[in-house]
Amino acid sequence: MTIVDRILCRPCIFCAIADGSIPTTLIYKDDKIAAFNDINPAAETHILIVPVDHVKSVKTLTTDHIPLLEKMHQKGIDLLRERGHNPEQSRLGFHVPPFNTVDHLHLHVVGGAMKSNFRKLKYETGRMWYMDLTQLHATLDKKRRLQEGARL
Repeated sequence: MTIVDRILCRPCIFCAIADGSIPTTLIYKDDKIAAFNDINPAAETHILIVPVDHVKSVKTLTTDHIPLLEKMHQKGIDLLRERGHNPEQSRLGFHVPPFNTVDHLHLHVVGGAMKSNFRKLKYETGRMWYMDLTQLHATLDKKRRLQEGARL
């Protein structure tokens, strides 16, 4: 959350959910991440996993965030398996700004039948608006290489 957001009293809804100030049933929580059901599920299972500490979006990530991203991804796989879904046939990914609705990084964990063809498209990896962890790693690696090149 930016200083401007704090000054203008624009709280982040996902920060409030993660810290418990908005009553929500958390599926999982530790000191780094929290998981809860999406209020408008795209499929039979639709969970959001967020960092407890505010991270704005995939656009603000650095390679320092890779352990956090991997933790989020692994928890998503675990939650899918707990609910009887095959992670290989499920969707785990992030919307890319400006195609996200909340400015707090969140991993969509989507399993089972999609509720509509539009939703299927909305959560399809390889589109400019949605990326999976492999695509995000590639983006972060490219960003790192550009930064290293600028230092030379």
